Amino acid sequence: MPYSPALDGLRAIAILLVLLFHGRMPGMPGANVGVDVFFVLSGYLITRILLAEHQASSALDLRRFYHQRLWRLTPPLLLLLLLYALFAPLLWPDYYFHIRDWIVVLIYQADLALVFGMAPQMMLHTWSLGIEERFYLLWPLALLGLLALRNLRVALVLLIIGISVVGLWRMTALQIVGVGSVEAYFRFDMRISGLLLGACLGMWIGNKLPVPEQLLRRHWLVMAGLALLAVVLYPTDDKGRLSFGLPLVEIAVLYILLWLHCHPQGLLSKILAWNPLVYIGQLSYGLYLFHYPVMDYLKLQNPWWLTLFAGTGVAFALAVFSHHLIELPIRRWRKRPVRALTSLF
Repeated sequence: MPYSPALDGLRAIAILLVLLFHGRMPGMPGANVGVDVFFVLSGYLITRILLAEHQASSALDLRRFYHQRLWRLTPPLLLLLLLYALFAPLLWPDYYFHIRDWIVVLIYQADLALVFGMAPQMMLHTWSLGIEERFYLLWPLALLGLLALRNLRVALVLLIIGISVVGLWRMTALQIVGVGSVEAYFRFDMRISGLLLGACLGMWIGNKLPVPEQLLRRHWLVMAGLALLAVVLYPTDDKGRLSFGLPLVEIAVLYILLWLHCHPQGLLSKILAWNPLVYIGQLSYGLYLFHYPVMDYLKLQNPWWLTLFAGTGVAFALAVFSHHLIELPIRRWRKRPVRALTSLF
């Protein structure tokens, strides 16, 4: 799959929304949907990568895939945990669950811990890592099952049914069963819809299926952007946003991804491929990891604007350090060709 800088630009939009939300900027109560932008994008990209490998070799090297995900995600997380181990006891001396939280985050189970009332308070944001890791673990196996059907139409129908079931279950649980919005927000079974929706688009595009011309009209793109903006700005409660706003966001991001694929040289692609946005997108994982504990500490005694800008500044510095001194060197090392032992003598 060729690199698209516009997708990094979309990542930048997602992380900027998350930063604004956790920085508690007034007037943007739904900016946490930046996480859902990440989910749809992750499902799309992972599926494109897996399909490309399957089409090239008629197989999936699951061991290599899991190994790649581990090397991509874990080193920056270990940096976060090292900093947490050093500074958390000093910053939050009256909190007695640092070791528990450290272990929960290390094994990517923060989402489950939240559901069972053992939230890693100062690393609450790592719940999304648990959701994504579980998806990375299960989706390649599910994709192999769908590909084994040897009928793309049936596979896509089954996937769409699965997405619909998740969405209906989330709405039913919130509006009828009485599941709390906090629990629903963190539960894997209620948040996987975005990842699956992105995967569905990845299967469609990865198999070079045609896109109806009627879908590629500018007014649909404008409507997608307005829907995303409306969910970010509209002051509804969490139950309403999860029930009705979340599907709007997921569909809007799905359409934006479709548009970027079909118009790689279009105006939107050029805007998202703006170098500063692309760079922020490349730092987005580090920004996501490091911003929350800093902002969580700053917000106790500071106004929102200081929390937002100081927290973003510290997170940016740590993300740059992680990207250039940890992530890129590891990536280059892993791509380095292995020389035969005889060449060493």
